[in-house]
Amino acid sequence: MTDRSQTSMTDRSQISEFFDSEAGQWSERYARDPRFARRFEKIASLLDRIAPSVPGRALDAGCGTGVFSRYLAARGWDVTAFDASQEMIETAIASSQNFSIEFIQATDQSYESHGQTFNLILSLSALEYVEDDEAAIQKFYQLLKPGGLLVVSVPNKAGMLRKMEGMVFGIRTASCDRLFGKRGEYLKFQKRQYTPLELDILMRQHGMKKKRCIFLSGGLVRPRWLLPFLERRWWAAMYCAVYEKK
Repeated sequence: MTDRSQTSMTDRSQISEFFDSEAGQWSERYARDPRFARRFEKIASLLDRIAPSVPGRALDAGCGTGVFSRYLAARGWDVTAFDASQEMIETAIASSQNFSIEFIQATDQSYESHGQTFNLILSLSALEYVEDDEAAIQKFYQLLKPGGLLVVSVPNKAGMLRKMEGMVFGIRTASCDRLFGKRGEYLKFQKRQYTPLELDILMRQHGMKKKRCIFLSGGLVRPRWLLPFLERRWWAAMYCAVYEKK
């Protein structure tokens, strides 16, 4: 095994361990943290707008504890979901007893569809952690039916919130965690961030055409009248877009 392969395996293990440690509180964040609740509200609204009138097969790639898997299943979708974190998958299964969802512990590289294709694929806050994002996108393309939709959310590198977050994390790192404590711990495991244009070009290169986009995580959740001004390209922390297989 090459040094590069060993490093890649170590990185995947560390990422899985980090998300294992987050599993117990992940669903609770969407229920109690106003920032996560707002994110769920906007993505759920987007899914309702772009979803076909007749639900089909959906894949939740990097499903976490299954928050969006359950949302789709409740609306009649036949859902398969996978995540690299075993703890996330076990928590998802325990939280989804009333839903018919197939949960699998797998990575984007190891997941096997056994010939199944999908009308809809979700990749929410996952692409920034994978070793080879282009390989993941190509796999999503192959797994989609013609005209199928891929919904992706990623860190918005162009947003001011991400730039400030990067500065804070840099100070934390330089101070050996003496300043800002554990702030931005997940940044240790991200492989990359994207500007909206970078992601759109990458998707286009792999046969995906953008249909719609939104921006998420403006840093505030109220007053609500202010949110549309903050959930914009220049400020928001996340970019979420819908791409169609050509």
